[in-house]
Amino acid sequence: MRNITNAGRGGKGTRGAAFGRFARLRPRIPERWLERFDAFWEARNPREQAILGGGSLVLVLVIGYTLLWEPASSGRVAMAKSLPALRADLAEMETLAQEARGLSASPAPSLRGDALTQALQDTLSQHGLKATRLATTGDNAVQVQLEKVAFGSVASWLQDVRLQQRLKVTDARFSYVGATALVNVTATLQGPGAGGRN
Repeated sequence: MRNITNAGRGGKGTRGAAFGRFARLRPRIPERWLERFDAFWEARNPREQAILGGGSLVLVLVIGYTLLWEPASSGRVAMAKSLPALRADLAEMETLAQEARGLSASPAPSLRGDALTQALQDTLSQHGLKATRLATTGDNAVQVQLEKVAFGSVASWLQDVRLQQRLKVTDARFSYVGATALVNVTATLQGPGAGGRN
């Protein structure tokens, strides 16, 4: 019996310590505020107390809705609206990453000299372009000169050359001629492995 009683007392002591810690965490309201509230509350008749209690409850609900529920709800709606666009962006990024992995894994073409010049002439003709000058200038580099060509066609051709021939533009000069979107272009393209780079 003594063991059970002592265990019970020990349990009460532990519970009391826990309640004591909780009481310390609870914000302390000054005693005079409590006295003023009690005096104010006791001065009200039961009908006024019910009105004040109901009004306080409504006020708490309105504040809770305004600060907690409404922002979370509108945030969820906004996220639901932006989710398809985010999924499309993710799919595009995954496609680009896969394309980049494919480019880095594919071996670079080792065209040089006349073979590289011929390959560039072929790609130019595919884009409806004709070079006024196309000459090798050094270690796997080619200088291309185009006159009065559409800027969009040149940009598309340079993109294809970058992907297919793995050439990069090391120097380019564009000058607009009188007509809309027509340019004269002088560009130097550098092949992979030139100078020990790429």
